[in-house]
Amino acid sequence: MNNKNDRVFGLAIAGAIFTTSLHAAQLEEVIVTAQKRQEDMQTVPVSVSAITADQLVDIGFNDIGDIAAQVPSLIVLTNISPLATTFRIRNIGNAGNIPNFEPATGLFIDGAFRSRSGIGIGDLVDVSSVEVLKGPQSTLHGKNVTAGVISVQTQGPTEQLEAMFEVNLGSDELRQIKSYVSGPLNDWLSGRLSVVDTRRGELMDNVAGPGADGLNSYAVRGQLRADFSDVITARLIVGYAEKDMNTLTGDVYLSEASQRIVRNAGGSLGIPNDASDKLIDYADGSYYKGDSNDIILNVSYAGDGYSLTSISSYDDYDGLNIVGDVEQSSLKIADFNDRQRGNSFSQEFRIASDGGEQFNWLFGGFYFTNEFIRGDKSLPEFITTEDVEAYGDAIVDELISGGVLPLNLLPLVIPAFGVEGDRGDYYITQDTNNLGVFAKLDFEFTEKWKGAVGIRYSYEDKHGVVNQSTQLSPLGCVPPLNTNLLCQVTPDGNNFDQKDAFEAVTGSLSASYFLSSDTMLYGSISSGFKSGGFSLQNGTATDELRPFDEENVINVELGAKSEFLDRRARVNASIFHTEYKDFQNASYAGLVFIVNNAELVTVDGIEIDSTMILTENMMATVNLAYIDTLYDKYTGGQCYYGREPDNDAGQCDLSGEGLPSGTKFKANIALNWRKPFSGGDLYSRLDYVYSSSANASSSLDPQFEMPSSSVANLRFGWRNESVDFALWGKNITDEEIINQVAPANIHTVVDARVGSIEGSYQAFTLPQRALGITARYTY
Repeated sequence: MNNKNDRVFGLAIAGAIFTTSLHAAQLEEVIVTAQKRQEDMQTVPVSVSAITADQLVDIGFNDIGDIAAQVPSLIVLTNISPLATTFRIRNIGNAGNIPNFEPATGLFIDGAFRSRSGIGIGDLVDVSSVEVLKGPQSTLHGKNVTAGVISVQTQGPTEQLEAMFEVNLGSDELRQIKSYVSGPLNDWLSGRLSVVDTRRGELMDNVAGPGADGLNSYAVRGQLRADFSDVITARLIVGYAEKDMNTLTGDVYLSEASQRIVRNAGGSLGIPNDASDKLIDYADGSYYKGDSNDIILNVSYAGDGYSLTSISSYDDYDGLNIVGDVEQSSLKIADFNDRQRGNSFSQEFRIASDGGEQFNWLFGGFYFTNEFIRGDKSLPEFITTEDVEAYGDAIVDELISGGVLPLNLLPLVIPAFGVEGDRGDYYITQDTNNLGVFAKLDFEFTEKWKGAVGIRYSYEDKHGVVNQSTQLSPLGCVPPLNTNLLCQVTPDGNNFDQKDAFEAVTGSLSASYFLSSDTMLYGSISSGFKSGGFSLQNGTATDELRPFDEENVINVELGAKSEFLDRRARVNASIFHTEYKDFQNASYAGLVFIVNNAELVTVDGIEIDSTMILTENMMATVNLAYIDTLYDKYTGGQCYYGREPDNDAGQCDLSGEGLPSGTKFKANIALNWRKPFSGGDLYSRLDYVYSSSANASSSLDPQFEMPSSSVANLRFGWRNESVDFALWGKNITDEEIINQVAPANIHTVVDARVGSIEGSYQAFTLPQRALGITARYTY
C-alpha cells in the first residue's frame, strides 16, 4: 500500500465516522426481493447490498460500473467488446471474452434471467433499484449464481402522468440524452416509454489508425401495465438496443524480440513502449456493431392468503466484432471477424403465501432454453492481410539470428506466417436446456427466533459443436516451422461434437434471532451448483481437453443487521467461509483460451455495510470488505511467460495462490451533503473507492502484482421537484490503474517461438478522468 493511498484512505474514514447531530432525520426502510418476496432488508438473513432509486440519482447512475463503486464485494471488468463484460462477487468470476463460458454471477432484470452480462445494463433509463446478493444463491435463483446475483428493477408505468428529459455533456465528446413518459391510457391500462442515446469519442489515441474505446448506442423500452381486476395484474416490457462503435482494445508492451521483428517487417515503433498510457500504434482498429431485443411478461394473481406469479422472458442479440487490430502493431497481418448471436427463453412460475404468518411458504418452477451461435458462414473469421509475409520473413530472420534455424535457410523464401489471403474459419454452436423446481419454508418459532429451509432440484443438458477449417497457401502448416498463424487458431478438421447432462440438489438453511426490533443476528448454510460444459473455442484443444466438470459450492455465513441512534445509523455485517469444488476457471493464453477446473477454491471474508446520518445535512456510507480468495488446490493452471510447466500437459500448479484480480481489502466510502437554497437544495456527493493490491493476470505472473489504488468521484448540483443541474467528475485525480493483463494476441506466441527471454503482453486500464454536466427536467 503506498503512502498517498494510506493518507487519503485515513482521511476518508475519519471524516465518515465523525458524528455531531442528535436531531437528524431517520434512515428510510429499504425493501428488497432477495427471497422472491418484498421484505425489509434488515429482516432478511442474506448478505445483500441495495441501491435505492434516490441513491441511483445521487451517484448519477449510468451502468453497472457505477454500482461497483458502492459495493466493495462487486468487481466489474470489461475489455474488447460490450459482450465481454464480467461481474465478480467476492472475487469469484472469470474473463468475459469466452461467450459460451457462463458466468458465476447471475443477472436478473425485472425478475428475468439474462444469459449475457454485457447486454442491457447501460440501456436502462429508469432503474428503480439494484440489489447485489453475495454468495451462492442457487436455491431460489437457480442458474449460474454460485458467486451471487445482481437484480435490477426498473420503474413501471404510473397512474399519474410523469415525464423526464435529461442531457449529459462531458469530456471526450460525451453526449447523452435520456427521457421517459409514463401515465394512464384508460382506467385499467397504463404505459411507459423510455429512450437513451449515448455518444462518446474514443478514450484511446491511435497514431496509425482509428482510436479505440468509443461509445455509440441507442435503446428504447416500452411498457404496458394492465389491471384486469383487483387481483390480476400484468406488466409487459419490450426493449430494443443498438450499438455501433469503436471498441476498447488492449494496449501492448512489446518484448525486444517482438520490437525487432516488427521493425524488420517494415513496421513503425514511434510511441513509448508502455501498456498503460492509452496510446497505441495500430494500423487498424476494432469495431462492434450489434443489436438486442428483450420481452418480459409478468403476470400476478392475488388469491386469498396466497399469490401466483408468472415471469415469461425472451431475449436475443446479434453482434459482430471486427478486430482489425488483432496483430496489435502498425503492420497489417490479420483481421478477425467475430460474430456472436443467441436467443433465450425462460419461464418461471411461483406460488407463495402472503407472508407475515408464523409459517410461510413458497414453491416454484423454472425453465430456460438457449441457443448460441458463434461464426458467420458468409465471412472469414480469420484472414491474413498484406504484411503477413514480411512479418513471417522477419520471424525467420529472428530464428536464424538466434541459432534456432540454420543460416543456409536465409536465402529461401518461406511463408513462415502464411501469405496474404490465407483464411481460417470456425462455426460454433451450443444448445442449452435448464429445468428447476424449488421450495422455501419459513418458520417463526417465537417473536425472537425464526428459521428457514430451502431446496432446489436442477437439471441441465448441453450440446456443443465446433467446426474448424483453413484455406492456406501450398506449404500450409508444414513442419518444422509450423508457424502459420492459422495452424493454431483454426486447425483444419479439429472439430468437436458432444452432449452432456448434469443434475443436482441444492439447498439452504438459516436461522435468525432478534435481539430487539432493530437488531438481528443470523446464520446460514447454503449449497450451490453450476453445470459443467464444453470449452467451445477455436484452437488446438483436443476432444479430451474440451469438457469441464460441474462446479459445486457450499457457503457458511454468520451475520448481524442493526439500526441504532433512533434509526440514524445502520450497520450490516457478515463473516463467511465458502468452498468451491471443481471451480470452473478460464484464462487467455494468447490466440486461444483455456477452460478447466480448479480442484478447490476457498473464500474467507468479512463484509460491513454501514450508513449514518452525521448531521441534519450530511450522511455517510462506509462499506468495507476483506476477502481472501485462494486456489487451495489447482494443478492445471496457466503458466506465465518463462515459467517451466509442472506437468506434461504444459500446466502450472497454482495451489496456494490468490485468484486473479482478487483484491483482499476494498472500501467504498461516500459522503452526501444537502442544504436548502433558493427554493430547492444544493447537494454534493463524494465517492471514494480504495482497493488493495491484486494480481491482474490469470497466470498470476509476479510482475503484474498491481499496487493498491484509489479512485474518487464527485458530484455537485442544485435541484428542486422539477429541475436538477449537476457538475460531476469521475476518477477526478486521473489515476492510472491497470485492471487486467493478458498475453498479447500474436506477439507473445511469437516470443516463445523465437526464444525471447521476456514475453509481450497487453493491458486494459481504468478510464481516465471524465468531467461533465447533467441537466434534468421532471414533470
